[in-house]
Amino acid sequence: MKMKAVKAVRFRYTPTERVRGLMERFREMVNEALRIGYERKPRSRFSLITMAYCELKRYGLHTHYILSACECAFAMLRNRRWKRLPRVRRPFLKLDSQTYVLNYMLLRIPERPREFILIPLIGGEYQLSFLRNPELKRGSVTITERNVVISFSAEREEVEPEGAIALDLNERNITTSDGQRYDLSEVFRIGQTYRRIRSSIQRRVHRDRRIAKGLLSKYGSAEKERKKQALHSITKEIVRRAREERSVIVMERLTHIRRSHARGNGEGKRMRGRMNSWCFREIQRQIEYKAAWEGIRVVYVRAANTSRTCSSCRSINKNLTCERAWTCPACGARHDRDLNAALNIMSRYLEAAAVRPWDEGPPREAMVLRDAVS
Repeated sequence: MKMKAVKAVRFRYTPTERVRGLMERFREMVNEALRIGYERKPRSRFSLITMAYCELKRYGLHTHYILSACECAFAMLRNRRWKRLPRVRRPFLKLDSQTYVLNYMLLRIPERPREFILIPLIGGEYQLSFLRNPELKRGSVTITERNVVISFSAEREEVEPEGAIALDLNERNITTSDGQRYDLSEVFRIGQTYRRIRSSIQRRVHRDRRIAKGLLSKYGSAEKERKKQALHSITKEIVRRAREERSVIVMERLTHIRRSHARGNGEGKRMRGRMNSWCFREIQRQIEYKAAWEGIRVVYVRAANTSRTCSSCRSINKNLTCERAWTCPACGARHDRDLNAALNIMSRYLEAAAVRPWDEGPPREAMVLRDAVS
């Protein structure tokens, strides 16, 4: 069985005034398509293209930009319920695979019919490895003020699973069902550092919302990038182990985490800040696309009460709070909180797999995620 794997590769480049002007006009086209879609409520991307084509044609760009602008606008309108008209604030550019030409490290994009812009790309050995591989298919390209991101896809033969690795994601570590732990203390330290920076900014410039917003955005982006880089080596090691052991990767389907730690739930301000900066979704995202690239299946199971349920007698400890180790009141078994949760995740997957074995597809209770796009 084959599965489609997608990776997005980032190249650096030096933007020219011509490229900046093109990105700004494309941003205006997306905002115009957003206005039309917000007012007229199209049911499909093609309906939005029909509604907005004449309005966007006046920008004088290549026809492919109209299609891309409507695609971006429809994706924004479909994925969120906006209470007011959404706007794109930063200039960018997105093109499908049929619009651009990539000749090694030279990217050619159209501006108007029969008018093109050449963009020299800057990259290292990692980027060159994708360009040299003839088996990879090139997808869409996204251009921002600093980077050119090109997606590459490949058909991977799915590894026939011989076992499973269950992961319990925590704030300071990732624990597997066989007791191995991956340390996330560096990621936690980065979060604490930037929380102190944000608190200092809010105290010092609270009277000027414009400056505060700019500084918070700047340090928020820096925190996000540092956390992503710190997580890459850990998620790479997890996928490498799953590949060597030919194992399915099993994780919890975590939902409504932010909502459960919203203001007014009785928690302190510090605890809310910690939980709302927990990057569990970034961990899952990296594991998803790296596993798909290696042909490894990623499966989700229910997350309810995995820490509270005794892995020995299956009773639920409703009085469990924040203890890292606890004793089951029913059978007296002593549990490490993280390891116990990982064992329960594995148990739920095996129960579902017993109903529907691996060779027949994903378990009934579990949900196999779509191929991840970086």
